[in-house]
Amino acid sequence: MNDLPAATTDMELQTQILQYRACLFDPETQLPSLPAVLDEVRRLLGEQGAVQVLLIRIEQEQSLESVVGWERYDTLLRHVANYLREALSVSHGADSILCQMRVRCDRFLIFLADRRQSSRLLELLSEPIEIKPEDGEGDALTVGVRVGHGDIRLRPALRIERCIYAGIAEAATDFNRRGEELDLSRLRELHSILHERRVSTVFQPIVRLPQRTVVGYEALSRGPEGSYLQPAERLLGFAERSGLLGELEMLCVEKALAASHRLPLGSTVFLNLSYHGLEYLERESKGLAHLVRQAGWSPRECVLEITEHTYAEDPERIKQRILRLRQQGFRVAIDDMGTGFSSLNTLAELRPDYIKLDHMLVRGVAKEPIKRNLISAITGFARTSQALVIAEGVEHEEEISALLDLG
Repeated sequence: MNDLPAATTDMELQTQILQYRACLFDPETQLPSLPAVLDEVRRLLGEQGAVQVLLIRIEQEQSLESVVGWERYDTLLRHVANYLREALSVSHGADSILCQMRVRCDRFLIFLADRRQSSRLLELLSEPIEIKPEDGEGDALTVGVRVGHGDIRLRPALRIERCIYAGIAEAATDFNRRGEELDLSRLRELHSILHERRVSTVFQPIVRLPQRTVVGYEALSRGPEGSYLQPAERLLGFAERSGLLGELEMLCVEKALAASHRLPLGSTVFLNLSYHGLEYLERESKGLAHLVRQAGWSPRECVLEITEHTYAEDPERIKQRILRLRQQGFRVAIDDMGTGFSSLNTLAELRPDYIKLDHMLVRGVAKEPIKRNLISAITGFARTSQALVIAEGVEHEEEISALLDLG
């Protein structure tokens, strides 16, 4: 009887410790937050008299978390945290401290004793970070980071913690300044791309299983080769952030339609358009149908791809816009299915002709029952509504077999 209260007290203590740790350490990256390392930074500052601080965040032209979902964004943060750990362990040793600003935050802080080491790390982080898939399969992902630099110095009139926070605030100011300079340079480049029409198109075939016959080609746009804006996600993301997405997407559609004459006769072309792009085409030109016919194509030969993210921006207006496009002969595809929070509701609302499963939902489907159950629900809807399901990112025969089994 006497042992029970002690055991209960131990359990409560362990619970309190876990709760305390959860407030100080990020569960995804396993990095400490700033409050957890403040004593270490104070010690380093007391020993050195001055400390360099770097503020680091993943570079994103769009809100990555809202586009890819919080789970994939957390995975990306974990990879970046591991990259920073490795960079510090190789070149900076014990006189460095890595943490996150807060738990579940996407901003990292690095405190360094040596200014030269800080400069070398700044140079290293100016290059894109290559992130390889955890399972070793698929293509590596390249991400950039933005960095701000600040100095932390002991000031007799200030409490030491406030010296530290002042240095972090200086790094944040530098972070914003560098970002503004980059944005200005990239905005000039984007204006040049639009003026000189320097957008290219590649076509990705869409293959029907099990016959393995081509049923269409997706038009994918790219910026100038070798440019920061070459990848589509950066080009389109920066254009959206700059208020030029509609103008860019009209150019992409025009270039894609012109290039599609290289495709086999009778091909179906899949065109990607956002809500802003659709609105811009209707407002600034004679509409998508006019562009298609002007290029020598029929709307019946084109499929309009929209994402769940696009639909969520203004569901009622998008539904009305799509209804009019269907009346003109266009077919509709929902792209990146499985990345949003209301997937099945989106299907029920739009009743698309094609449903494109996101590659993250497809990858590993042969081994993951939850993914199979979700795909089974989507394919069940597709059979009922006579829609065709397209799987993106299929790389292995076992994935093909699993997808065929699911219909």
